[in-house]
Amino acid sequence: MVKETSRASWSHSYERGLAEILVEHNVPVYRGQNGWAAEGWKSIASKFNMNFPSAQFTKQQIQEKEKDMKANYKAVRDARKQSGTGWNASLSMIIAEPIIWEKLKKDYPRVKWYEGKPFLLFPTLASLYEGIVCCATQAGYPTSRAYSL
Repeated sequence: MVKETSRASWSHSYERGLAEILVEHNVPVYRGQNGWAAEGWKSIASKFNMNFPSAQFTKQQIQEKEKDMKANYKAVRDARKQSGTGWNASLSMIIAEPIIWEKLKKDYPRVKWYEGKPFLLFPTLASLYEGIVCCATQAGYPTSRAYSL
């Protein structure tokens, strides 16, 4: 068993597996407006470790990876809206000239990992995260609005 404080080593197959499990759990019984319920995280962690028995990640490690994947998704989503960028849907890859890439990396530091490389999880994560985007707070609670790409 991996200790709670140990750093998890994530392969692409682990990331894809987690993304697919998250999509499966994207239902009201496991996920509310503001994220997954405790029972959802328990089920996600259990299914992930059942599918990848050699990983044995903790719930906290899985939650941290989901947060990281969401941040990467949002950075790529926002970067591809910038002037001078294109998107190759079949490769899930931002297309831009070097000067545009420099600006993108400055404005969205997480996109540096995807310069000249595909973000293969983008379509899966788009199906998971689009629809509700936190846009403001009111009385200390997030409010949401519909959002589409």
